Amino acid sequence: MLEVIQAAGFPMTCVCAQTNKFDACHIFVLEGRKGLQKMTKLENERLENMVGVASKSRFACLTVMGNDDATIELLGALSG
Repeated sequence: MLEVIQAAGFPMTCVCAQTNKFDACHIFVLEGRKGLQKMTKLENERLENMVGVASKSRFACLTVMGNDDATIELLGALSG
């Protein structure tokens, strides 16, 4: 998902692996969640430890797109 966001012209960078801080690429998937790859155990564990998480929450760096379209809301560093 991160590559798709960047290709669309949004300057989202991800430093999750280097900083072990998973908020800069936090997104809400508003539509098309069923078309995404299932959440990994690692992603689920990291989301459980964050404030402001909802059932729509994912991390752009860990979310793998399928063939279906998805509508997302950018949070974290790009949330304005």
